[in-house]
Amino acid sequence: MTLQELTRDEQLALVALSEVTVVSNRTVTDTEVAELDHLVHELGEDLFHDLAEQAEVRFADRDVLKSFLKGIVRPEARELIYGTALTEALADTLPHEEGQFLEWLAAEWGVPVHIDESSPN
Repeated sequence: MTLQELTRDEQLALVALSEVTVVSNRTVTDTEVAELDHLVHELGEDLFHDLAEQAEVRFADRDVLKSFLKGIVRPEARELIYGTALTEALADTLPHEEGQFLEWLAAEWGVPVHIDESSPN
């Protein structure tokens, strides 16, 4: 499955999670910028910015975002969205708050999380 194959709501969930995992800590590193650039490229600049604006308006409160994320039901979409958000979050040190949010989402969605310790850091 690719990012383009996600439904509009699934893409919105992905972009909203990008806000949580990358933009929320107020400082964006070069590595995080590269991850966001990849996401923009995959979705298309116009769609990404439209989704980002929509996410900012709809999900000013984390509880509203959590409620929305519970509505994402396709397992393959959940895995792709979660994996993409986790990759973005791990681009640099994962702040405690972001880590807790991703742990909640993995549990809520039932996404198995496997860390490949053989990969170089």
